[in-house]
Amino acid sequence: MKIKEILSQNKILPLATICSESDARNITTKLIEAQCPILEITLRDERVRSILHIFQEYSGFTAGLGTIRTIDDIDLAINNNFTFGITPGFSPNLCIYAQSKDFLIIPGIQSASEIMQASEMGYSILKFFPAELSGGANKLKALQSVFPDISFIPTGGINKNNLKSYLELENVICAGSSDFVSKDMLAAGEWEDIVLNIQNIKKDLI
Repeated sequence: MKIKEILSQNKILPLATICSESDARNITTKLIEAQCPILEITLRDERVRSILHIFQEYSGFTAGLGTIRTIDDIDLAINNNFTFGITPGFSPNLCIYAQSKDFLIIPGIQSASEIMQASEMGYSILKFFPAELSGGANKLKALQSVFPDISFIPTGGINKNNLKSYLELENVICAGSSDFVSKDMLAAGEWEDIVLNIQNIKKDLI
């Protein structure tokens, strides 16, 4: 299954900074249980780098590496068999390198100019970040007629209260948020609460 289909089916993309092997195993198991077998693991802590190999142990689970800022980060994702990577902003150099390695990058953008540059490089799925601070759902709605061939993953400031306003847009394939798997839940090891939170969010979207 292609990444566009996976994102479209799940509708939500949980983001989390996972720093231990036990947390990696627990979050993967619980997301599968919640029927949301996808996660963007963010590189916001050096400890993340040493546990990335865990995610490839789970068949049917789609792991993406987020906060990619360097070529070394791309190599890290490739070496750990990640399905895709996400950059916080648009970097032609990183896109070119990823393409040379046949690795899927989802570039981050904010402006129409960045969308055009990314489109010229062959990208049709883009991260809109930080979504709420960059104009939110209204901006994406305005961009829809100009870029009908581009699908967006808005991330940044998205929660259960504004999630629907994004997913109702034709050009939004999926919405990402760290609220789906909160820092507090992870820190407390509230794995069953994470399952319920994801299930309730997905139920509200039906």
